[in-house]
Amino acid sequence: MTTPTYQQPINPFLKVWRQAGFKTPTPIQQGVYWPIKQGEPVLGLAATGKGKTLAFGLPLLETLQPGEQTQLIILEPSAELVIQVRDVLQPYAQQVQLSVQGIVGKANLQRQLTSLKKHPEVIVATVGRLAELLDRKAIKADRITSLVIDEADLQLDEEHREATRQLMGALPAETQMVLMSATSQPIFTELEKWFGYEFERIDTREQDAQQQHIDHDFLEVGNHYKAEFLKQLARGPLAHTAALVFVKNRGSAKTLAKTLSFYKLSVGLLLGDETSQQRQRVMQQFRRDELTYLVTTELAARGLDFAELKMVVNYDLPGSLTNYIHRAGRTGRMERPGVVLNLGNDHDRRNLQHLLAGNYQLAQVYLVDKQLQTTKPAAKPEKTPENRSIPKSPVKNKLPDSDGLRKKTHKKNRLRNKKNIGKPHKKLI
Repeated sequence: MTTPTYQQPINPFLKVWRQAGFKTPTPIQQGVYWPIKQGEPVLGLAATGKGKTLAFGLPLLETLQPGEQTQLIILEPSAELVIQVRDVLQPYAQQVQLSVQGIVGKANLQRQLTSLKKHPEVIVATVGRLAELLDRKAIKADRITSLVIDEADLQLDEEHREATRQLMGALPAETQMVLMSATSQPIFTELEKWFGYEFERIDTREQDAQQQHIDHDFLEVGNHYKAEFLKQLARGPLAHTAALVFVKNRGSAKTLAKTLSFYKLSVGLLLGDETSQQRQRVMQQFRRDELTYLVTTELAARGLDFAELKMVVNYDLPGSLTNYIHRAGRTGRMERPGVVLNLGNDHDRRNLQHLLAGNYQLAQVYLVDKQLQTTKPAAKPEKTPENRSIPKSPVKNKLPDSDGLRKKTHKKNRLRNKKNIGKPHKKLI
C-alpha cells in the first residue's frame, strides 16, 4: 500500500497552522511526517528556516494521549531554543488537550518541580537540568515514548555527546529517536553503531536551497572602520528595520555595543549570561524593531526564529562552514528574502570565498548613496588644482652675484682679529 502524501495537518491543528501563515508543508515536513508518526527512528536534515519544529512536533503530538504523564521529550542546546520550541508547539498541543512545559538550567528549580506535578505530556528541555530532574524522579522516565534531539549535529558532537548519551540511558530502550539538524556530522554515518539500529534518513537540503532567496554579500572595510560603517548602514539600507550582528566573542560584543550606543543607535546584547527573562525581553524588543542592532556570538545562530529578519551582518567572520550556515539561517526564513552581509578586508574575502566554495556565491558590494550595490562606483576624475597663490612682486633691489659678495671671514681669523683690537699693527719688513 502506497503511503499518502502529507498535504496539511489534521483538523485540530489546521486552523492554527493556517493562522500562522502556512499554505503547504515544506519538503522536510512532508518527508518526515509518516516515518515519525509510525514510530520509526528518523534523521531529518533540512536547511535552516524550513519549519523543522513543526516537522517533528505535529506528527508526534498526534500520537500522544492526554493525561498519561510525560510521553515526549525534546532536547534543545540552549534556553532560548527551549522557550521558542515550547511557544511554537503550545497552541497546537492545546487543540488536543495536551500541555507543554519548558525546562532550562537557570530557572528556579522549585517552580519547575511544582509545575511538573501537573504531569505535562511534552517537556522541552536542556540536557543538564533534565538529567537533574530525572535523577530526582520528578519525571517518570518509564512513560516516555519519544525523544527528539534537535540541533543534533551540536548535541552529538564530541563535546556534548557523552552528556546526551547518559540522559538517553535513563529512558526506556524502546523510546523512539528523532534527530533533526541543518548541518551534517560524522556520527550521522555511524548511527547504527551508536544506537544499535538504523535510522531513516530524510535530507531535503538541496531542494531547500533552490527555494531560498538569500544574498550572500561581502563589503570591503578595515577593522577600525566597521563600527562606523554600521552607523552608515543604519541610516541607509537598514532605515526602519533591524539586523542581527555576529562577533567573535563576548568582549567584542560588549565593545561594539558600547560604540554603537555612542553613535545614538538602539542596540541589544545577547550573550548567554543573562537571565531567561532578560533574554526574552531583548529578543522581543528585536522582533518588534525596537532595536536597530542585536549583537551576539554563535549563541543566537542555533535555531532562533526571527521570522521577518532581513539582514545578518557578520562583523567578525565565522571560522567554519557550519557556523556560517547557522548564522545565515537567521534570515530568509520560510522563503522570505534576506541578506547576509560579510565585513572584512581583501584577505578576508578570499578566505571566505574558499570556505563557501560550492555552497554559496559571494558577491562584492559597495555602499553608495545609502544603498548597497554590486556595481563598483566610478572613480571621480581628479581636478587639476588652480594656482590661487599670491603672485610674487618683482624684486627691486637684487643682491649682487656671489662673486660680488664680501667673503665670510674664517672663524680663526675672526677670533684673532677680535684679540688684536686696539693693538698696533706690526709693520712688515
